[in-house]
Amino acid sequence: MRKISSLVALGLLLSSTVFAQASRRAEYGANLNLAIYQFNDALSKETRDVLALKQTAATADEEIEYLTRNFGLDEVRLRHVRAVGLHAGESYTDSQPANDKQLLVTIKPSLITREAVHFDITAKFNDKVLMEIKDASVDNYGTVALRGGRGGFGVREFAGPNGPETVPEQRALLITLTATIIDVRGLKNKPSDLSRLCNEFGVAVPLQEGDVFVMPTIVTRMMPKFVTTSLPKGTFILEAVITPDGRVTNVKVIETPDSGLNVKFIEAFRQYHFNPARLNGKPTYATYREAFAFGNRE
Repeated sequence: MRKISSLVALGLLLSSTVFAQASRRAEYGANLNLAIYQFNDALSKETRDVLALKQTAATADEEIEYLTRNFGLDEVRLRHVRAVGLHAGESYTDSQPANDKQLLVTIKPSLITREAVHFDITAKFNDKVLMEIKDASVDNYGTVALRGGRGGFGVREFAGPNGPETVPEQRALLITLTATIIDVRGLKNKPSDLSRLCNEFGVAVPLQEGDVFVMPTIVTRMMPKFVTTSLPKGTFILEAVITPDGRVTNVKVIETPDSGLNVKFIEAFRQYHFNPARLNGKPTYATYREAFAFGNRE
């Protein structure tokens, strides 16, 4: 009888171990690619707030062509791209300068399965809510387009005496979201990778229990100058230390498709200005990772 009980206990222990391992294997995260567009809603067809795309584009130009052709959206223009890796229940807010104010986009996956990501997303500009969508979903390797309201974050381009110029314009917001579902251990561009508390040399400083860390936000952005006929291809990823007064220091290249162009991107990044990171309400040093994408959406 004791032998049987021991076998049963061993079986239960093995079953628990297998179940625990299976549970760990089933812990999914999502690498999310957000592309933020403006469009002219006055000239566009009416559509639903959430639109499933039947194909995922490799470049912004391909995606713009698809949105124009299939949904009747007019004057679609890419404004910003952000890639971030999140687990279920984790919220991320991306802040980007637009006409001297901040465009804030917050996304929070509520449930991630092997097949799909369920999420909430909001967008604000100048304290006005442009988008608030609850419990939307996107399939693994799929893309959805999320239609928002009109705000003063848009720009209009025109030919000036010294080349292309822009002026502020009222435009409607459109965000596309592409998801790749993966084991949480394989997440890329986690919020802690995009920005983390550090000292003046970029060495990570651990957060203490109860600490509140707010990552830096870009005030002004500078793009490197290229001849339009010889634009680079691929994504250049740089990281720097942002000082408590918002300056960029200690720039390093994380990823580059063409090392010969690294100097141009470093020079451009050094001209950024930030609202600094804050630790418990006080300005502090922090890292910030920026991606310059050409010819693709990532």
